[in-house]
Amino acid sequence: MKRLIAKNKEELIEKIKNCGFEDEIYINLELDRDIAIALLEHCEPKKIFIPKSKYARSSKKVIKALKGVDVEVIPIKAKTGRPTNIDKIIKKYLDKKPKEISEITGINIKTVEYHYYKLRKMKEKKEKKDNH
Repeated sequence: MKRLIAKNKEELIEKIKNCGFEDEIYINLELDRDIAIALLEHCEPKKIFIPKSKYARSSKKVIKALKGVDVEVIPIKAKTGRPTNIDKIIKKYLDKKPKEISEITGINIKTVEYHYYKLRKMKEKKEKKDNH
């Protein structure tokens, strides 16, 4: 799946023009007539993935028209927030206590506790599953 992420409609259309032929495309903006035309002309997708929030604001006529030419528009739950690697960092130190991890890594104690207990719970569930 090709991911096309843009801040505005014009930027998205430029990215669409340069994307080449793709069966599946993810876009992060509302689907409107201009974007749909650009997608059909430059990419010829079979499936267009779009965040649920943007799908709700997209033109229903455009979605229906795309369905008419065998292009499926699929709303998906988009990942939000800034990706971090705190889980990976804390996972290395699961043998230590949260306070020690905080001192070693310089990460706020509350943040360490949140991730520490979440990771411990996941680890315990996995071990329990493996034992059955």
